Amino acid sequence: MSQGLNKTKRRIKSVQSTRKITKAMQLIATAKVKKLLKLHDEYSNYANEYRNLMGVLSMYLPEESHYSKENVGDLPTLYIVVTSDLGLCGAYNTNVLKYAHTIITDKDYICPLGSKAIHHFNKETYGEKVVSYENLNLSLDMEHIIEVSKLIKTEFNELRWKKVMVIYTHYLNSISSEPSVAGILPIEKETGSWTSADNIPPKFDEDPKELMHNLMVPYLSSVIYSKLLESQLAEQSSRRAAMDNANDNADELLDKLTIEYNKARQSAITQEITEVVGGAEN
Repeated sequence: MSQGLNKTKRRIKSVQSTRKITKAMQLIATAKVKKLLKLHDEYSNYANEYRNLMGVLSMYLPEESHYSKENVGDLPTLYIVVTSDLGLCGAYNTNVLKYAHTIITDKDYICPLGSKAIHHFNKETYGEKVVSYENLNLSLDMEHIIEVSKLIKTEFNELRWKKVMVIYTHYLNSISSEPSVAGILPIEKETGSWTSADNIPPKFDEDPKELMHNLMVPYLSSVIYSKLLESQLAEQSSRRAAMDNANDNADELLDKLTIEYNKARQSAITQEITEVVGGAEN
């Protein structure tokens, strides 16, 4: 009986220790969510305005820019797939990787970000289809993102890619997110015209075509940064939810183990009293 009590007691201590870890991870994830959510709310407005500006600018050009249409020819598409470096975040990585496989074809190239994507799209299996940019990672370092944006712009101009897309996790709210895909190049051209009296065209200080060329790197940087930021927000939100579920499961298991321990302890006490009474009668 004492062995059963000791075994249950060890399990209780083990669950309590695990719960301390999951609780700490939940608190850390909660703090990161608050920080990233504030940053996301501020930066998403900036990125959206930049996207709208480029769309309006493309509509203003007398001739369609090559930045606003896919490159012609039998060219591959580059997909930047964003996952996390760490686990314990529920189905965050699994969902985005499954979603990526529904979009990416054998002809396309993949730029994995995050250790989970790098491990999944490994060189041994995908070979030259895996593209890596030295300075592009999950650090949200704008200087590195700008350098990579310059490379992407150059490669698109050199007709290496038909288009450049990013597969990331779209943050919906504090309890849900979903994998999504967004275009980096070509830019999304606004529809409409400036011919009507209600649609007065904007005036630019320099040639619109030259202006679009000069703004392309800042625009690409804003898009990449915003998607990396949103993915990290979704990751931390998923981790917080996963750790919250783990805490609930630990509490439930502790309740069951405590009841089991108390029953076994009561049974042991009853048996000892019975033995003592029986010995006294003899």
